[in-house]
Amino acid sequence: MLAVKPKWAVVAMSRLIKHAELHEAGVVQLTIREAFQEFEGKLVPQSGALRETEASIRGEIAGGGGAVIVWEGAEPVGAAVYSFKDTCLYIGRVSVKPAWRGKGIGREIMAYLEGFAVERGCSETEVGVRLSIPGNVNFYAGMRYEVREHLFYPEGADSWYVMRKRMFS
Repeated sequence: MLAVKPKWAVVAMSRLIKHAELHEAGVVQLTIREAFQEFEGKLVPQSGALRETEASIRGEIAGGGGAVIVWEGAEPVGAAVYSFKDTCLYIGRVSVKPAWRGKGIGREIMAYLEGFAVERGCSETEVGVRLSIPGNVNFYAGMRYEVREHLFYPEGADSWYVMRKRMFS
C-alpha cells in the first residue's frame, strides 16, 4: 500500500490529533514510555512499549507505517503507532498519559485511526491486547473489536488476544 498520510488533523475540543512527522518520533516515544511506565517490572515478558526508541518510531514512520500524536495545547497527551498488513491497519502502542486517562482520548485515537483505515481502503483494523491487562481487553471489546486469536508468550506467564474490527466504508 502507498504510504500517503492525510494532510488533515482532527480537533476534539481543545485536543488536536494528527499524524506524527518524522521529527516528532521522539515525542511519540516519550509519550508511549510515560503511558506504559506503570507496567515496568510487572509484566513477564516486559511490555515491548517500554523498549521502543526514537529510532524504532522513526523506522515505523519511514517504513510505510506511522504514528499519531494527541496534543492538548502544547502538551502531548497520547500517541499510537500503526502499520499496514495486507488490507488491515494494525494499531499498536495506544497510549494515554496517566493524568489524561478517563477523558476519552483512547477512543479518540481509535476513531481517528479507524477513519484513516477506511480512507486507505482497509477492510479491518487490528490490535494486540495482553490478557494481564483486562481493562484493555474490555476497552477494545466495547468498541466492537472481536477476538480472532489467543496467543501465548514463550515464557508461558502471559498471553494476548489478536482482536479485529471490520471497517465499513
